[in-house]
Amino acid sequence: MSELNTSNTQARKYKIPGLKEFRKQKKDSSKELHQILDETELLQIYEIFNHEDGRRMNQEQLKEVLANVAKVEYADEVFEREYLRMNSSCDGLVTWNEFISYLILGFEQQEVSTEYKTLAAPIPTGPTLVKSNHRHTINRITFYPTVKPDRSSTWHDGSIITCSHDGIINYWTLDMTLERTVQSTCPNLKIQTTWVTDLAVLPDVSVICTSSSERDLRFYDTSARKFELRVIITSFDHAVTTMYYKFYEDADMESKLILGDMGGGVKILFIKTFARGPFKSQPGIPLLHIRWEKVFKGHVNNFRALAFPHLHTDYVRQVNFYPTLNAVVSCAQCPKAGLLMTSISDNNSSYTYKILSGVWCFALEETSHIVGTGSPDCLVRLWNPFVPRRPTCTFYGHHTGIVQMVIQDHGKKLYTLSKDKCIKIWDISLQSCLQTYLDLPPERAELTTLYNPESRQWIIGSTMIAVIPLSPKQSSEHTDGSTHSSGVSVVLYNKLFKIIITCGLDSYIIVWNPWDGRRLMVIKEGHTRMLHGEIMSVEITAATFDPGYQRLLTGAHDGTLKIWNFNTGTCLRNMNIETWCEVQCVIWVKNRILAMGWNKRVTEFADTGAAVGPEGAYSKNWDMRHSEDISAGAVKVPESLATSSYVGELLLWRLETGQPYKKFIVSNPTERIKIHFTVDKVRDKADVAKTSRQSIIDAKGAQAAARGSKVQRTPLLPQQENTLSGARVMSRKGRLSTVSLPEECFSLRKLAVHCMLFLSARKSDPQVGTLLVALENGVIQVWNHHVAGGFITSFWAVHKAGDYIISMTSDDNNEFLFLGTTAGYIKTWLLKNYCVLPEDMEHICMPKYRLMFPFMWGDRFVGRARRMIANQPFPILLSSYKGHFMPVSGLTYIEDCQILISCSADFSARMWTLGGRYLQTIGTFKKWKLINPETKIPDDFEYSIPPDIKRVGSSTTLRVLCGGSFPKRLTIKQLQKQAQKDLIHIDHNKIYGTRLRDPILGHHYHIPERTTKPKEIKFDTSFRYIPVYQHLVMPQPNPIQVPDIPENINTTVCVEDEEI
Repeated sequence: MSELNTSNTQARKYKIPGLKEFRKQKKDSSKELHQILDETELLQIYEIFNHEDGRRMNQEQLKEVLANVAKVEYADEVFEREYLRMNSSCDGLVTWNEFISYLILGFEQQEVSTEYKTLAAPIPTGPTLVKSNHRHTINRITFYPTVKPDRSSTWHDGSIITCSHDGIINYWTLDMTLERTVQSTCPNLKIQTTWVTDLAVLPDVSVICTSSSERDLRFYDTSARKFELRVIITSFDHAVTTMYYKFYEDADMESKLILGDMGGGVKILFIKTFARGPFKSQPGIPLLHIRWEKVFKGHVNNFRALAFPHLHTDYVRQVNFYPTLNAVVSCAQCPKAGLLMTSISDNNSSYTYKILSGVWCFALEETSHIVGTGSPDCLVRLWNPFVPRRPTCTFYGHHTGIVQMVIQDHGKKLYTLSKDKCIKIWDISLQSCLQTYLDLPPERAELTTLYNPESRQWIIGSTMIAVIPLSPKQSSEHTDGSTHSSGVSVVLYNKLFKIIITCGLDSYIIVWNPWDGRRLMVIKEGHTRMLHGEIMSVEITAATFDPGYQRLLTGAHDGTLKIWNFNTGTCLRNMNIETWCEVQCVIWVKNRILAMGWNKRVTEFADTGAAVGPEGAYSKNWDMRHSEDISAGAVKVPESLATSSYVGELLLWRLETGQPYKKFIVSNPTERIKIHFTVDKVRDKADVAKTSRQSIIDAKGAQAAARGSKVQRTPLLPQQENTLSGARVMSRKGRLSTVSLPEECFSLRKLAVHCMLFLSARKSDPQVGTLLVALENGVIQVWNHHVAGGFITSFWAVHKAGDYIISMTSDDNNEFLFLGTTAGYIKTWLLKNYCVLPEDMEHICMPKYRLMFPFMWGDRFVGRARRMIANQPFPILLSSYKGHFMPVSGLTYIEDCQILISCSADFSARMWTLGGRYLQTIGTFKKWKLINPETKIPDDFEYSIPPDIKRVGSSTTLRVLCGGSFPKRLTIKQLQKQAQKDLIHIDHNKIYGTRLRDPILGHHYHIPERTTKPKEIKFDTSFRYIPVYQHLVMPQPNPIQVPDIPENINTTVCVEDEEI
């Protein structure tokens, strides 16, 4: 019956009644499916899905529907890959929801831009605290730039000024080093000290202005490192509380000193600054004393005043100038006019922003026309300056009033500081909170800030000075960027979708397109836990794909496991091996998931959610055969599973039954440990107790100290002939440095295994090396997992003391072995003909590998990596270079384009060629270099060297990264001469003439034809030697024809009495 239904279904022509038939041209199958289908075709496909049994289609049916309805035909291999992407349920049948979700996902990925977006927090580090050198709280921090003769200034040249209420003014360098201290005093006060309310810098005239509670303004001349009171303006109606100064590059334009006072009014003091204006020193007048009434009435030269009294019902907290509207901006805690923009033009119009609770601070962004306000009601509001009726958006989250705020990157981010020292960072376009920063010291004092847009630092002043970086930019001279905001623990390549997935200790799962550099998907907080009511991220330590490369399995530090649909970012299932037992390795075979870690056992789960067990899905624990936590695991389908522990235990399990069949200790590999298949209830109960490795080490150390007995040193290398011969060990001692440990540590510190790898392409013969085990002493042991097999041999894999292998991978044919070490080195070894049967050995063409790997080229002196393998002929070391500044935590190899990808604890994942040339860093802020996924890297690719490796790399590393040769470095004089030559163009045609053109000998000369043809020479080999000269064929000489002598020439000529 099912076959009959299938045949009937395939026999239908997928015609929908009511829709007219019309001919269509075939569409380009190279485009994505979401770019090809239109609305009419989608409606037809939807109707066909509804007519199918179960509203589902298999691969052949869907391919036929697309060919008939949309006139698009894909190749079998291409459509199979696309069909697997559609089938998110992995059941072999696609529903309409899966089909339309696939199209939506295509549109979403198409909209993903290549613009660099960092994953780090906007404030990545803690504050830098500096002692203020003030007795009172700082009430103003401002920047004093150095104005050039053309009246231009930058943030790179100047000083930072801090002022406190007692009039103490400190000069600081840009790196917050104290330069000098001065004080502002009132000359009219003899006993009582002054109380300075604010400070403003007039850099174009080298003047500092202070306002005080005495209702005056004091202008100090600071030229030539002076601090002399030059002008004082007194008798204001109200004391000035805040000031802002605006000057222009045009010296003829009047500068503006905007004043806000205690009466809620705003005053503008226009100053003519040409030739320093009123602040120019005049003989006989050391101090110019002026009353405000004279200035307001215009009786003082170079001064002009404008007043707007009683704009607010409370004192003015902040003033600024908005050039677009030519208006003065002021704010106060006033319910009727919290924020006011008052035009200073002739019409004197104003914009009133009514906020019932008032405004404590505001920030202006002229390019994007954004005004942000902070109020005592804990709300942050964003306004369009031309629409004062209502805010465009409101941000909630602060618990106290907002006192300071900064808009960054032309309106992209907003930083707000509340009274309780809480900083919140907002994404203005997404209208969301990016970060809550609580690392400022808890002090109840007045806060004032200064933002430096060049260094992107926010300087916060109170009783101390705190310097905080706000979204710091990365320098291309020091780094190529980072992939994660923390260490990258896993990097995987998906052969089906041709994408890269990275998982990190920041609990991020990121999907990358390595060919164009786009970040397709970011899953934040992949694993979390609840701590004191707050959600905390948990580090991801292991990850793998399912056998069909359609789903992702991740394991975390707290023992949790999750299955993801990485195309949509959806978590499909949650599992757990044991609470707070780190997952060290996850393996996904057909219908089964194996997880192992610090619970000392292998836990098996079903990969479907049909069966429900104690952990939410069917699961079972294998026998506990390890005495310590499991450190690594590897699988060879469908035969064996290998697990190892931190004490050097190596166990081989039957994958089908889950029973162990071999056990070894890597420190003594030739000794086989017998496995007892009896249940020890006492031991099982003891193993259930949660005891960390650190406590076990401490307990052993205490017992050894109590007994006072001398502990025998455990040899780190077996003394067998097939491991490493004595000659090799002795010859290596002169080249490989060692790390000496106390004798008491050897009973506590056993030889651990950190990484294992099965060579799946090799046959299962007892004499063939199929399992590689990396030890903590830098040695890699070669094993065979056959029942009759065991330990075969071992070889040194590192060249630095204390270094060892923590990551391994290989290609599909097991020709190359790629290793990553704790020192950041990446090594490539040739496994061909190593530990294989004699009949399986192949010819090794060494010139071919020398062309591929610059490491093998000759050099003036031999580096440590090559000295280490001087007496180790096999396997052959093809390449060794420092790829990361920190340990290499993962490696993966892309077979089609021969690209190696490494990840490290230095927050980066990098792409390398097979020979060791550096391509680029995934997630870099630099321009991405496009890569073709189907072909090798071309020779004209723009290679480079990582900036961090360039500073610390050895000669061997730099030679490999440069492709075998060092670029010639020119001196400064040589570069200058070369630049001059490039500027001066010389026409060589005028000097040397034009080049010769074919035919060079002209059209009237012809080369004569050869009259003789080469003959076949047969050597006479009957003699002891071959007479070569007898076999030389010489052409017959032709007689020389003497031309006739002309008649007008004498036949006899006498020369020195001789007749010719």
